[in-house]
Formats: sequence, C-alpha cells, structure tokens
Amino acid sequence: MRKTHGQRRYLSGIIFLAFFVFSACDDSNNIGSGPKLDDPRGVAIEIDGDVVVADRGLLAVVHIDIVTGDRTILSGPGVGTGDPFIDPRGIDVLADGTIIVADSGANTIVMIDPVTGNRSPLSGNGIGDGPPLMEPRDLALEADGNIVVKDRGLETILGVDVVTGDRVIISGQGVGGGPPFETPRGIAVLPDGDLALADVGVVAIFHIDRITGDHSILSGEGVGTGPSFVAPTQIAVEDDGNLLVTDSDLAVVFSVNELTGDRFILSGDGNGSGPDFERAVGCHLDFDGDLLVTDNEVDAVFLVDSDTGNRIIISR
Repeated sequence: MRKTHGQRRYLSGIIFLAFFVFSACDDSNNIGSGPKLDDPRGVAIEIDGDVVVADRGLLAVVHIDIVTGDRTILSGPGVGTGDPFIDPRGIDVLADGTIIVADSGANTIVMIDPVTGNRSPLSGNGIGDGPPLMEPRDLALEADGNIVVKDRGLETILGVDVVTGDRVIISGQGVGGGPPFETPRGIAVLPDGDLALADVGVVAIFHIDRITGDHSILSGEGVGTGPSFVAPTQIAVEDDGNLLVTDSDLAVVFSVNELTGDRFILSGDGNGSGPDFERAVGCHLDFDGDLLVTDNEVDAVFLVDSDTGNRIIISR
C-alpha cells in the first residue's frame, strides 16, 4: 500500500534521525544488514516506498528497507527463476509493482515479480518486433505505462510497448534532426511527455521531442549558465520540470532549469552537508521529491534533500 504524505514525512524524519544516531554510535558507517552493495547502478522506488537497486557486481536486484537500510536479494543468484542477469543497469517499477530492468549484457528488458523474484523477458530475447536491443543501459516510464530505453549499441532512444515488447526508434538512426548523440547515458521523461537525455560524449543534456524525435541541447555546450558538466550520467525530473543530474566524474548533483539550461550544484563539492559522493551515478526521486543516488565507488545509496542538498547514506 502506498504511504500517505504524512507517513512519508514521518519516515523521512526517522531516516535522518536514525542516520545521525547511528553515526554517533558506530564509526564503520556500515548502514543496514544483508549482502553488501557491489557496483550499484540504477535505483527506483517500489510502490510501498522501499528502494530497489540494480547491482552489477551482485548480478542482482537488491531490495533496501527505506527505514533500516537492510538489504536482501530480491532477484538474482539463488532467488527467482529465469535467465540470470548478465549486466543489470537501469531499473524502474510499473504501476502494478512489477520491476523492470535493462540488462545490457543480455540485450533484454527483464520483468521481475516483486514477490517471487522470478525473471522473464519483456522485450528482446525473441520477445517483441522492431529494431533489436543492443546494450540497453537505461530506461524510464512514460505516462501511458510504456517504456523509453536508451540503447548504447544503437546510440538511439527506443520506445517499448509494455504489453507486446515491440520496439520503435524514437530518436536517432535517421529519426529526428539535431546534433548527433555520442555517448548517451541516462534518460528521463519530462512533464509534457518529451524526453531528457544525458550524453557524456557531448557533455550535455539533450531535449528530445517525443513526437518528431528532433533533439537539441537543453543544457551544456554554450546553453545555460553555471558550472560545466564533466560526465552527466543520470537524470531525475522534479514536478516543476527542472532536472536533477548526477555527474559521475565531478561527484555532484546538478540542478538544471528546464527552460534556460542554467545549472548550479545542488549537492557535493561543498554544497550540502553529509558524507561526500565519490562517483554519483544513478538517481531517482522518492515520493517526497527528495533524491536517491547510487554511488558505485562508495557502494552505497544516498538520500539527498532536494531543497538543501544535504546528504545521508541510507544503506551501505
């Protein structure tokens, strides 16, 4: 059952209080019990408010209790049936609670039963028509429940029908005009249905028209003021349309104005208090609008206050 706003605020207070109490009592900062994270990448929120992480080192999806930080393997070695993960990257949760994962090594979008951990292909691996998946690295959900996928091998953005698994090219490979993608990373859906794409090679955030596939620089490469990106990696979109962007090389979270492209560092590099990022990669907004960030050098999940930039580690 989805938590009410009051319950979520109450839990947020518990999380922050528990962190400071724990830090005062234990210098190890080993927060939460269970298998240690090992190269966590994508992160998402389940419908009950807990956290799921795609972990490349564990070759698993890890469930994290949002209050205690305790970790369990939800799907992976020894848990759930179906083909094993090869390189799990992007992750999200459908409206019915089903977890979806972009497995870059298997060239497949995988569905996971959140109760049993059983895995089955949603698209790829013989499921769905259209251009083949070739290293799908990240995904996001559209308002109609269908999926957009960033595919590294094709250097395109694909749309995937959540029922049939059919795939179409949204942008790239001759669809849509604009400066070419170079090394696309994270993708997100904007409030109007258009898309935002982080590209490490271009060192910019693209805006992609969902209908035409036309793409332009939203921030970076002379668009917008403020500190420059170095390696924009993943994007979360706030309710007002502004973007929160992790930069893995700078180890920060940027806030980016969707209209102007202006940038400022919200968290990291002296902005916000708490333990430092070392390599901020995945990100996802929680139900309160605060930001979950995976760091695959610290091997931890951070919670970042979206107003102050203050950071805590919720599981490590």
